[in-house]
Amino acid sequence: MKLFTIIVFLQFLSLLSLGQKFGSIHFAQNYATFKYYDSEGNPNEHLTSDIKPSYGFNFNKVFSQAIFLRSEIGYKNYGAISMLDNNERINWSLHYLDFNAGGGYLHSKFKIKPYAGVCFYFSYLYKADQIIGSRYYNMLITNSIKKPDYGINSFLGLQYPFLLQHDPFSEYVAVFFEYRNVMGLNQLETNLDGTNQKLFNRANSFHFGVSFFMKESSKARME
Repeated sequence: MKLFTIIVFLQFLSLLSLGQKFGSIHFAQNYATFKYYDSEGNPNEHLTSDIKPSYGFNFNKVFSQAIFLRSEIGYKNYGAISMLDNNERINWSLHYLDFNAGGGYLHSKFKIKPYAGVCFYFSYLYKADQIIGSRYYNMLITNSIKKPDYGINSFLGLQYPFLLQHDPFSEYVAVFFEYRNVMGLNQLETNLDGTNQKLFNRANSFHFGVSFFMKESSKARME
């Protein structure tokens, strides 16, 4: 919970600080690459990603040195597929409410603007599905996985802005593409059955979205 408190503090800091403002909405495809070890410390060699969606909204403030602060709230879904020893298929689908706060650098000298940064994240698991063959299990009811997760979310993107002529709120809008790498730091297995399994969230995702630059400061940002 300390990390969650830090994230909330950074979000309020980004809202109160001075600088050029823009908000973004995005949709993404997630490729989860869970880091899993059994009780003997062996990884699951048959674990593969099951592509799942995510979406969210973030608020950004860019300063004159092109350093920016970011706060974000969204939804993400991580999925994986594996095979048991009897060749029975097993599917996982984890649904998270996701909070991010951090910052980065936006290079604004070109029409297409590259940027990069790092956020701390805190996620809350509100739905966890496991399907073995045709049998369904609710992992939250069985208490086989922890609900909170936290870690580091690094990102790299490209932004392309357009001038708006008659919009009363935004003078510029930008489309963007962003790659993210998520490294979960919380061990998620509860091991209530006495085993010593370990599971960490790992994921790569590709985001597409639109940013809206607030009118009162967009000129300073785009020059």
